[in-house]
Amino acid sequence: MKRIFTVMLLCVASLAEAQIQRSDTLLLELSAWRARAGFHQLSLNGNAAEDIETLKRVLSEGATYAERIRAAADSDTLPAAGELVSRWDELGSRALNNPLATLGYADFNAFSELNTLVVDITEQCQQLAGDAAAGPNDGLFSMGIYLQRLASEYLALTAFPSAGINTGTNQPSMNFAEEAMNFEQALDAEQARYADNQQVKRVLDQTRTRWTFIRNAVPEMDNPDSAKVPLLFYRYSSQITGDVIGLAN
Repeated sequence: MKRIFTVMLLCVASLAEAQIQRSDTLLLELSAWRARAGFHQLSLNGNAAEDIETLKRVLSEGATYAERIRAAADSDTLPAAGELVSRWDELGSRALNNPLATLGYADFNAFSELNTLVVDITEQCQQLAGDAAAGPNDGLFSMGIYLQRLASEYLALTAFPSAGINTGTNQPSMNFAEEAMNFEQALDAEQARYADNQQVKRVLDQTRTRWTFIRNAVPEMDNPDSAKVPLLFYRYSSQITGDVIGLAN
């Protein structure tokens, strides 16, 4: 009887260890938006070598998260997790193949396909997150997603007016004011949550400072004659996201 009980405990422990972590689904979703931003950065910055290397790192990190999700999947979630890995591989190939980047443009079919892949991956991540195990850094990752959604759309529309997330998908046009508010509310919540944690507090304070540099550019997206600051937006949003992921690590 004692041996049977021990075996049962080991089985339960094994199942617990194998549960998909919500943090991995959030990090993969975050990586998808970062990859989209990186794709358009190639067009905006002339296919610069440093931008290509940064995008490769983002794609490599995303592949790690996708594999962790698949490794932790059970029999019910394994098909969806396997599909997620395949879709990420497709996204990686598409994101690094920006045919007109050296000319400062983005190919319509390329960014349309990329939009489709990003939306598919984020929707699959959100479905798998429903039954996943919550983690202590989920709020920080969700905050990062709000920012990268906004940043990727800002860069997309600056690179090409038809490159919005509604191209090639069933998504509505992104509401910049709403996305900015979502990020600011998430930042407020995380600052309140970590008010007594000096390490996290410093990073979030710096996040707010960086955000102020790009916040005023958001309303200008509705004005076609306004000056755009995509390189600034890309730099600060990337720094913020890197710091957030660094906190978790």
